[in-house]
Amino acid sequence: MVNPVLILALAALVFIIYSLLPKNQKKLKRLKQEWENGTYFSASEDFESVSSYWKNKKEHADNYAGVDSLTWNDLSMQDVFEKLNYTQTSVGSEYLFNQLRDIDPRCKDVHDKEELYALLERDQKLREKVLLVLSGLGKRNYTNTSSYFYEMNAHKIKHAYLYIILAVIPILSIVFMLFSLKYGVAIITISFITNLVIYYRNKKMLEIELHSITYVAAIVNTGKSLSAIRHPRFNIVANILKGEGKALGKTAFWGKVLSIGSNKSGDFDVLLEYFRIIFLLDFIAYNQIVKTIIIHKKAYKHLWELIGELDAAVAVAYYRKTLVSYTTPNFVDEEEIRFEDLAHPLLRKPVTNTSTLGKNVLITGSNASGKSTYIKAIAINAILAQTINTVLAKSWTMKPSYIVTSMAIQDSVLDGDSYFIAEIKSLKRIIKLSEEKKPFISFVDEILKGTNTIERISASAAIMEWLSGSHGMTLIASHDIELTEIAENLYSNYHFRERIENDKVLFDYKVHDGPSITRNAIKLLEVLDYPESITSKANQMAKNFTEVREWTGIRDGIKAN
Repeated sequence: MVNPVLILALAALVFIIYSLLPKNQKKLKRLKQEWENGTYFSASEDFESVSSYWKNKKEHADNYAGVDSLTWNDLSMQDVFEKLNYTQTSVGSEYLFNQLRDIDPRCKDVHDKEELYALLERDQKLREKVLLVLSGLGKRNYTNTSSYFYEMNAHKIKHAYLYIILAVIPILSIVFMLFSLKYGVAIITISFITNLVIYYRNKKMLEIELHSITYVAAIVNTGKSLSAIRHPRFNIVANILKGEGKALGKTAFWGKVLSIGSNKSGDFDVLLEYFRIIFLLDFIAYNQIVKTIIIHKKAYKHLWELIGELDAAVAVAYYRKTLVSYTTPNFVDEEEIRFEDLAHPLLRKPVTNTSTLGKNVLITGSNASGKSTYIKAIAINAILAQTINTVLAKSWTMKPSYIVTSMAIQDSVLDGDSYFIAEIKSLKRIIKLSEEKKPFISFVDEILKGTNTIERISASAAIMEWLSGSHGMTLIASHDIELTEIAENLYSNYHFRERIENDKVLFDYKVHDGPSITRNAIKLLEVLDYPESITSKANQMAKNFTEVREWTGIRDGIKAN
């Protein structure tokens, strides 16, 4: 005789599979279109959320020397990250953010990750399976799930056993009713009221943690789904869940307990939610998941990072597909940078440049000629080369190095620093890296522009001399043509130029050998119809200084018309 329970179970399974199939097909269609079209809708993610893994690693590192906040902001790396961020999960976003900041000049994982990028790019079926699994986990702000790697006891509830006792009392009171209905009803009523009060008094305290721990449970479930994908690359995930992380499976059960009645789609869900509340299941389930993660912290960390690496790798493969041209870097021991047709990743129609740059480089040029964009393009691509093994150029060669900049200096109101103080503190970071003998490339835009001309040029020349004989490479962009003469024996000179046509200043945005020999500030005044008395006086004074190296005085005031 056929078991009716078995029939019902099979029918339920078929129904579940059937109900999920259209949803996955719709999702798969969207994912295919995103890959083919190179456009996608990105969920809004807060900086504090996506940076949490990086911050946790940095806080617990002995000596962090990755991309610091000043360099990150100077180069608009947040915009670069957002352009790259085709991740499906918060784990992937956090992993990718950290990857772009956590430069390691040893480049120890670059080749392994390159194999993963190439695999996900060429194997469509595998990529789509991965994307479906990862999109099931999705994104959720402020979960900070990587904090469980480090803060072992910070997440635990104090006196957790009391919640278990309070949850058991209603059950015992039902048994007590068999002996005394009156007292049994009184006990269960008091117990329900007590548990309701305790739940709502403590719920707010635990709300953020519950938000985080349910995502932790979902991460483990995602690991299980990935381990079911039949491909040698995913054997490592299966091995974690079968070996050291086998007990992590408990989090799936307790995660489901936390979701009881959470849909609130009907009266039954409301009853289930009250069941969860009365028996304080949120607190019990939460503490059980935390205990499991703490005990198996190493396996959880390994699983978390594998999911993050995989999600970030899909994003890198997707980003490469959107590029007109890219290359993988060539790493050498010499302190030099060589590239062909290098582009800035944030410009829609970038002008490319080709250069071979040595240890010390000085780039001059007039306003808006392109020198700042040029050194930023080099710095950003130097970061991308060492983090995602991708450069927007036809070829790229460099020595693996930390990247540090001193560019968009701002007055620090909170710290009470003036522009100049903030600037010299920024430059001190470069000097410190050199003193520590770490491999680095520094990029400085308008060195010491926060002080007067004489002291700016004097101090700049002294700093440039010190850096030229110290550890690391230095690229400096400056308006000060005087520096080209002072440092010509120590620095290779390059420049950007402009031409005047029909009273317009035109730029080619191409780098040229040698120092700059043109200026455009006074010409811009003429183009914008400044009074001729101003522009002629300015030209006269500039010419005199160029010829005799002395400034003429302002002897006669300009009479008003």
